[in-house]
Amino acid sequence: MAKSFGEVLDKYRGIGPGFDFLRIGLAFSIVLTHSFLLTENNDFIRGSVFWFTEYALVPMFFALSGFLIAGSAQRLSLRNFLINRGLRIVPALAVDIVVCSLIIGPIITVVYHSEYFTDQRFFKYFLNIVGWIHYELPGVFQDNPSQRVNGALWTVPWEIFCYIIMSFLMITAIVKTRYKLLAVTIAYIVIGLIVQKMPYLLPDTIKPTASFLFMSRGSQLITAFMMGIVAFQFKAVIPHSRWLFAAACLVCIVAILTLDSRATESVMNRPLVITSLVYITVFVGLSEVPIPAFFRKGDYSYGVYLYHDPFLQIWISSFPSVFLYPKYGALALYLVGLPSALAVAVLSWHFIEKPILGLRKKFSFIAQVRGVEDGNQAGRESHVRPVAVKS
Repeated sequence: MAKSFGEVLDKYRGIGPGFDFLRIGLAFSIVLTHSFLLTENNDFIRGSVFWFTEYALVPMFFALSGFLIAGSAQRLSLRNFLINRGLRIVPALAVDIVVCSLIIGPIITVVYHSEYFTDQRFFKYFLNIVGWIHYELPGVFQDNPSQRVNGALWTVPWEIFCYIIMSFLMITAIVKTRYKLLAVTIAYIVIGLIVQKMPYLLPDTIKPTASFLFMSRGSQLITAFMMGIVAFQFKAVIPHSRWLFAAACLVCIVAILTLDSRATESVMNRPLVITSLVYITVFVGLSEVPIPAFFRKGDYSYGVYLYHDPFLQIWISSFPSVFLYPKYGALALYLVGLPSALAVAVLSWHFIEKPILGLRKKFSFIAQVRGVEDGNQAGRESHVRPVAVKS
């Protein structure tokens, strides 16, 4: 009989052995997808079986996040939980915004600096740090297919929204009661189905807001996040089964072949497809997956995700004839863009994120387990009882 998710977690003392692989694998895959989308190869992605990369990759990140921080939400006070999340997310985000606006922007812009530094878009760009997203800087990447400096920032407000939801679940203690948590998650999906299939039940004044909160691509991330929390809460009864993993993969294959890119903003498929993606995510995270030793030196995935778009855009702006060549240009962009983003992510981890991790030791189990000095998992003998995988 297959062990449960909880039993596997206990076996590895709360550290899922495959989550490092999963993080970096998802981040690298997102960079590849964006390499095509930023080089006018939208049809290649959205008009083929590769549409599923847009559907699946970011929700898997959010499912992973929901599963991993569920333990922290039970162990920490609300104040410490929010401090923990803020210290993990904000510093690197702030550096990204400052570097893009004060270094990359002035170098790339085609307008005079006097105009650049007085344009409203320059000042509004700093609002990205608090989750109010603005994509453009004056005169930056003006000749690129997309003028967005960092399109990956679209997930930031949804991540903040997920933490607001988690705060509500903590305040009401729902996060500690698995059946109430399951009921809330199901209710969110059911409301989405009503909004999609029976919009006539809603007043016209709230239809746009309801569609945004329950049907949009962002709402897909909320669904994945909440299902990740549910998976953690039911970890004692969910089997870590290769057969269930194969079945979940089969569901995704059927979805790839029978649906299309419109499925991203449809709620109908989510109960089955998102559930399958969540299972795949947790199964891989709790499996022993080989990973190069280099990637065990730090968590570079957040930096790769956060910084890759500006560097892809810089390469496109610098060598448009190379990287805008149909299809093959996108692959060439990936080959130079990924190492660029990874290099910056490594610097970000060791000089920004890892030092901040020292402030998190009071709040984060994984920060105590890993230890700030060596950044590895040598500190597993910590006296702290592991209740989360990697927060």
